[in-house]
Amino acid sequence: MVLSRCFVLVVLLALTGACSATEACPRDAHSGFEPRAPFDARASVRRVDCGFLSSVQGLALGPDGSTWLRRTEFEDRGEESFFAPPVKRMTRVGPDGELLGEFPIGEVVQHFTVHPSGELTVMGWDVQEDPLRLQVRRLRPDGSLLAERVLVSGLPSEERLSYAAYPDGRVERVTLTAAEQGLGALAMVAHGEDAVLLLGMDGLRLLRLDAALDTRWMEVVSPSVVLRADTLDEMRALGAPFSGWALGVDAAGDIHVASPFLVAHRSAYQDALGRVPEGPEGRGILLTRFDGAGTRQSARTLPAAHVEEITGLAVEGAAFAVGAKALSPLTGTEGKSTDQDLFFASGRWDRPAEEVVLRAFSLENDDHPSAFVACGAGRYCFAGHTGYVDLDTGGRTLTNGKGFLLAVDAQGQPVDSLRLEGPRDTEVVAAVSRPDGSLVFAFATDQAPNPARVSNGQKNNETWLGVLAPAP
Repeated sequence: MVLSRCFVLVVLLALTGACSATEACPRDAHSGFEPRAPFDARASVRRVDCGFLSSVQGLALGPDGSTWLRRTEFEDRGEESFFAPPVKRMTRVGPDGELLGEFPIGEVVQHFTVHPSGELTVMGWDVQEDPLRLQVRRLRPDGSLLAERVLVSGLPSEERLSYAAYPDGRVERVTLTAAEQGLGALAMVAHGEDAVLLLGMDGLRLLRLDAALDTRWMEVVSPSVVLRADTLDEMRALGAPFSGWALGVDAAGDIHVASPFLVAHRSAYQDALGRVPEGPEGRGILLTRFDGAGTRQSARTLPAAHVEEITGLAVEGAAFAVGAKALSPLTGTEGKSTDQDLFFASGRWDRPAEEVVLRAFSLENDDHPSAFVACGAGRYCFAGHTGYVDLDTGGRTLTNGKGFLLAVDAQGQPVDSLRLEGPRDTEVVAAVSRPDGSLVFAFATDQAPNPARVSNGQKNNETWLGVLAPAP
């Protein structure tokens, strides 16, 4: 967190009204999940934080039905609250909401997954001076170390698949400068006791590691394309912004990847791989399917003219669905040229690429999905933040948004929804689905305004975990 001098002064003046570090932790009053005001009684919830300011960066289900949370928390240290670094933890909560334990984690953990054995694989740990190095750890459920490895991006020049796209339409293979190089940890999913990692490493690459963190195989998904433009308008003309990556493993053990695919990617893809994916040309989402041994089975694109960020990917047999955030063009509203909407796409691998359902829609004002998961047969769930209004300048005219959970069918039609409203702004920040279709979700909310508490000016004062049973 970067604090301006002005804000530091406010902290020094106002922290005297903050809660004392000796006060009881709020989560200790909650022994499990249950309906709690002011939230919708259909959801059972509990506090999971003790801190002055906190957030959840990731969720995963354990084989025993427990939920793992990757959390960051500024502990309430009185006058020292904002001068101490945040504490980063992995917290485990039982199926009924009971707190099972937690342990500290590294400074730069980026992704984690839980295996059928209950062990965890974690991407990132300590800060690395070299951006071409990435730590991976295998942990027991108590946090103790089983194995550790440092991945290094050191491909021979002939295997590097980096391209540059320019405003005049040129796309050419390039050698990245030192400032442009890196080893990006983009996504991870469990494949039994193995872990599958999606990496940005002179191309988008899929890496499968066994339980000892030894490499089983690594395969190219697509080349990397760097946009070399001088202005924001030129970047937009090339298709930016477009981010987000997602992985899925189906019951047959096939691995599915969803990734951004700009117009410039098509010629780079053909040059690098000697083929182009099925599906329409133009800006889209690239879906790629590999079998468990790393053999590419198929690749196709989904039209995504206005998608800004891929949120999630769900696969079941030959069926697939993608959830994303879209920026839909808006006219007639001063200071606002786009609406932030939900985007849904679904189709089947055993049908032509053109047979795809595409739908963009809004719940209330602007919407930001934080999760997209399968939540029952032929049923998919979005989770996120709605009811706020963002302006082009980055400011907001309506700040107190609501958290939401939304179930849709295979055609993207809503079938059930729930809103979470607190005293101030509330948002669902992560969600996973249990085998029975129920949703486990983490959400952050602000406590009621209190001029004596400096955190009144900050978000995410409270962090909660909830569960929502599937509608009958």
